[in-house]
Amino acid sequence: MNILFCSCIILTNKFDEVLICQRPLGKFMEGFWEFPGGKVKSGEKFNSAAAREIKEELDVSVKTEKLYFLMNIFYEYPEHFLSMQVYVADLWQGKIKGMDKQKFKWIKKEELKDFNMLPASKSIIKKILSRKNLFFPRTNN
Repeated sequence: MNILFCSCIILTNKFDEVLICQRPLGKFMEGFWEFPGGKVKSGEKFNSAAAREIKEELDVSVKTEKLYFLMNIFYEYPEHFLSMQVYVADLWQGKIKGMDKQKFKWIKKEELKDFNMLPASKSIIKKILSRKNLFFPRTNN
């Protein structure tokens, strides 16, 4: 079975909301919601991959030193085994837009259970909901 190394970022705003994106048509598990991120390239660090993917998917820049590590997740899909690092960021540059014409939404963390999230996201959601304060000291964004 192939191992897929990925990273994602939970973007947060000043209203204590998180950003979720809907996977575009034609992609693996199209229509499911996810936290933005993607595959780690050969020789690339997980945090660098997360910043690169956010730029490619949402056209915003996140500095790797502004990423807060949240957790590692491991999940077995029928097609591959996923190993992913999850980060949180509350500071970025640019206006968020779906570069693949994917939908995105800002939602309260309690609303995560109301969306058809990727199966691998379940442990992330559990961690988010179990923490009184997932969010780090605020900066203006």
